[in-house]
Amino acid sequence: MRHDELPIDLADPVERKIQMAGNSTFVVSLPKSWAVEQDLEPGMSMYLYPHADRLVAAPETASVQDRTVTIDADTAAGDIALRRVEVAYKTGFDRITVTNLEETDSRVRRMIERATSQLIGLTIQEDTGDSLTITNVLDASDVSLPQTITQAQQLVTELYSDAITALVTGDEDLAHRVLTRDDDIGRLFAFVYRGFHRALEDVHEVAQLGTDRVAAFREYRVARSLERIAAHAERIAAVATQQAAPPEESFAEQLELVGADVRAVLELALEGDAESAYETATAVEPKLEDLDQSLYSGIVPNAYLYGAVIGQLRQTTTNGRFIADTMTESRLTDAI
Repeated sequence: MRHDELPIDLADPVERKIQMAGNSTFVVSLPKSWAVEQDLEPGMSMYLYPHADRLVAAPETASVQDRTVTIDADTAAGDIALRRVEVAYKTGFDRITVTNLEETDSRVRRMIERATSQLIGLTIQEDTGDSLTITNVLDASDVSLPQTITQAQQLVTELYSDAITALVTGDEDLAHRVLTRDDDIGRLFAFVYRGFHRALEDVHEVAQLGTDRVAAFREYRVARSLERIAAHAERIAAVATQQAAPPEESFAEQLELVGADVRAVLELALEGDAESAYETATAVEPKLEDLDQSLYSGIVPNAYLYGAVIGQLRQTTTNGRFIADTMTESRLTDAI
């Protein structure tokens, strides 16, 4: 075996020495047989992406072809076709074709069309009656995962505060606004999920998204927690529409104070002050317990509804802790 020939095992790395060509250029040679297996050709451009502990080399063809998938609505009963479209979007497909729609309930088509209009970057490119072709028209360089996370943070804190306000004041209009805006968080989370998945597969795209793979994983985790907190806010707002009247004054004051403490956990975690977030979360636990116990006195109307609210506040606190955990991991990793 000649020195420039290596046994081909795609699972193993190829070690090469950096050589000097002239006074200003480094050269790395690749074994021809190995390069052919990687679909590399003479004259092809390579992109080098520096990371903290590695240097990633990727050919320009790594992300040239759009990912496509076909979903047969006739074999996907009920809402399954819709779920498959949503999963295809989240996992990074650029072209989604849904076939045999004429054989299915018209409701399925309407749900898919509605989902397409809500998901960031998707549009219906072609509608033949029997099929829909859905394409992604958003270039990765036009968006930023960190900015999307910031947008989600602002929206979630607003939804949570509005839900608490609607509950203690009996403002049903405000509660309904919270209920209608919860879908916005779902859109943002789906987009972050998509970006994270694409970042795992395409080194070109992760650079365009303004992040790296480790950071994209953290952003995905934060987005997941934010989506859950938005769901808790939605359930609190739902209680605001179900109660016969606002809670009596003393209970409302306690609820508002505890709600503010729970929001502080979330805000401190998002700001990266994990220690204060943990301390506040620990301090709020007995307050939630006291509030819960007060419901058993029998003097609080709609006690069963407010018991559910306290459960949502506990879950929000837990998700605030999760975000604080993620921020702590980020700080420790960056310090290495």
